[in-house]
Amino acid sequence: MVTTEKKDLLIMKLLHYFITEMNYNPVVVHGVQNEIWLENMDSDFRIVRIVTGYIHNKDQLEFDNYKVDRLVRQIKLKTFTFKMKVLTFYLDLNSNVEIANTKLNYPVRVKNENSLKKNKTIEEFFPDMPSKLKFTEEGALLYKRINNDILRKNMDQSEKINDLFSPKTPIVTNILISIITIFMILTYLLGNGSTNVNTLYAFGALVKDGNPIRLLTSIFLHIGLIHYLMNTWSLKLLGQQVEKFYGHIKMLLIFLYSGVVGNLVSVILMNDNVISAGASGAIFGLMGALLYFAINQRTYMAEALKREILPVIIINILLGFMVTGINMYAHVGGLIGGMLISSAVGIKYKTSKFEKINGWICSIILVILLTYLSYFM
Repeated sequence: MVTTEKKDLLIMKLLHYFITEMNYNPVVVHGVQNEIWLENMDSDFRIVRIVTGYIHNKDQLEFDNYKVDRLVRQIKLKTFTFKMKVLTFYLDLNSNVEIANTKLNYPVRVKNENSLKKNKTIEEFFPDMPSKLKFTEEGALLYKRINNDILRKNMDQSEKINDLFSPKTPIVTNILISIITIFMILTYLLGNGSTNVNTLYAFGALVKDGNPIRLLTSIFLHIGLIHYLMNTWSLKLLGQQVEKFYGHIKMLLIFLYSGVVGNLVSVILMNDNVISAGASGAIFGLMGALLYFAINQRTYMAEALKREILPVIIINILLGFMVTGINMYAHVGGLIGGMLISSAVGIKYKTSKFEKINGWICSIILVILLTYLSYFM
């Protein structure tokens, strides 16, 4: 059992370690007392609990495990997470009570700082913890150091989140809509309209003629006014969100890459006598980029992911299968391409260099493979 003064200091040290070193964030959990919850969706243990209340017998420990299981199920639903392990530090656990790892909860009995060195879970997953709990300061200076470090870390995290979610002028989105509009006008000024097959072909619509330039030009062409209005409206809504979360250049890369991938899939699978045009594949790529962002930022985007992003994607895919004349190959290809290239360009403050490299390798391989199947098979 840890004395009150030592317990308070140990709590502060554990908080300092998990917040400043392991990038955990405090979680407000309603209905719990005498415990602190932290979360990090990128860690092996997505939840860390520091339990300060006294656990005096086996029944009380079993109830604690039941409570954790119930609360974690709620968090999983809220954050759209399928797997969630919990690391629990018991700072006041009766020495007669036996603890063991469960499928969900990994308990750690903490008698003092030295006891952490002998714990197998800490040794495996957080081997540097015992050394990181050592400080040169003592007394009031130690508390001040810990508080300042935690405050600085939280402020830095808040600044990053504000930067990530702050409104940005959708410059690229507006430029893309302008180009699409110019193409639409030119089909009427220089041709026989946006529904005329010969005009569409002359302006670069997608057909199986072996011309790879059409993979790009067809993205900016649209067949008829309704097609144009629907896609520019969708591009306006989705583009400004993707541009806000990823930035101007990354948004452009996502749009173009997704459109090209969608068109490559179309070339492989569509009939020889079919002509296709439109930014739908690229727009589905923007959906894929939002899906990738929401999954990686589900602490902040969980509700949007469940109520907006996933339903919109599912409904659009189902509509594509139900309504004739829609190029579903481009939609599915664009969606996959959008998610893949998003992992390559990465999310600011989130995606590691290793993840970006893997994303670029996979993105390049996909284009090479689809190009080979489209033009050399």
